[in-house]
Amino acid sequence: MRRPATRVLLALAGLVAALCVFGASWGLLQFAQAAPTLTTDKAEYFSGETVIITGGGFTHDTLYDIPVIRPDGTIVKSGGSCTSPCWDTVLTDGSGGFEYSYELDGIPGTYRVRVYLSPWSGNLSQTPVATTTFTDGNVQAWSGSSGVTFTLTATKFSTDDCSGSGDTSPPFGTFYEVDDHNGKVFGVGNVESVKLQAAATSDQGGAFINWTSSDPFTDLGGGAICVQGFTSGGGQDYYANYGGTPTPTATNTATPTVTDTPTPTATNTATPTVTDTPTPTATNTPTLTPTNTPTPTKTYTPTPTKTLTPTPTNTFTPTPTKTYTPGTPIPPTPTSTGTPGHPPGVGGTVKLPPAAIAAESGAPADGSGWGTATYAALAGLGAVVAIAVGGWYARRRWLG
Repeated sequence: MRRPATRVLLALAGLVAALCVFGASWGLLQFAQAAPTLTTDKAEYFSGETVIITGGGFTHDTLYDIPVIRPDGTIVKSGGSCTSPCWDTVLTDGSGGFEYSYELDGIPGTYRVRVYLSPWSGNLSQTPVATTTFTDGNVQAWSGSSGVTFTLTATKFSTDDCSGSGDTSPPFGTFYEVDDHNGKVFGVGNVESVKLQAAATSDQGGAFINWTSSDPFTDLGGGAICVQGFTSGGGQDYYANYGGTPTPTATNTATPTVTDTPTPTATNTATPTVTDTPTPTATNTPTLTPTNTPTPTKTYTPTPTKTLTPTPTNTFTPTPTKTYTPGTPIPPTPTSTGTPGHPPGVGGTVKLPPAAIAAESGAPADGSGWGTATYAALAGLGAVVAIAVGGWYARRRWLG
């Protein structure tokens, strides 16, 4: 039989053991509930948007690598700012959480986000600490034929059936020359929708036929379809189909008939009214001072001096002077008798020329008297008066 004290000790030991087992179980339960979590602020994004990635339940103050695997299998940092593969590293806070921003750069489809304890080797076969996914540009529109382009208008709706007010602000709107290589991609949430409107004819002139896709859509008629947004499965492709470019029908162009064009009748063209043009103000042009050109000096040619040929001087033969002997009586001067031989009023003895003598005596002109030399001498000595008087006297005598 045991003592009461022994029984008390055994009871206390059992209680301690129970408490230890409970504590261990509680700790394990707490550890299981603290598993890391990874989420994004949206399930679908537009191309170019920024994805907000939030982590929780990680070891506090610890570095983790966070690679984002794009739809094409490449791994790049936010905004594609490095050569693949590359990724960013985050540091958890005191409660084991973090926030990371990732900018999309236009590759549509589903993205996978993983978290590894840093440093990570880049081996994707390694099990991550946490993982999540999101979608970029989950609705894509294309041309259904190579070489055919068309105009597309995309309108976003906040409902899942394209009802209500639509939004055509970027990245939605109207796009030109959409072809089979350069499709347009739109991010649409699972509670949203997008209406795709194709032009009635392609850029090449073919008529619109229909939209085709392996994914669901609602045909709205008139070249428009409605596509509901979704959260997984990557991008969904929709194709606008057009007929071929119609071949223009050749038409015969009639040869124009040549017609005589009548000669236009000339019409009098009114004489335009003369507009009074103001007389321009004369600009005072200074008078040019003439340059004094000296008058050329005339060359004086002297008149040749005529050579005067002197009239030959008659040689006067003086009457010999009689010699007077002193004491000898001077003989008297003979006195003329008979009819005076000179005109009245003329004193002295006049010696008439031969012509006068001939006229006086009735003798021929070549009678005796002075010779030519004597007559010339008398003329030179101023006896012209006597000769003239003698001639007058002789004529008077001749005429009787």
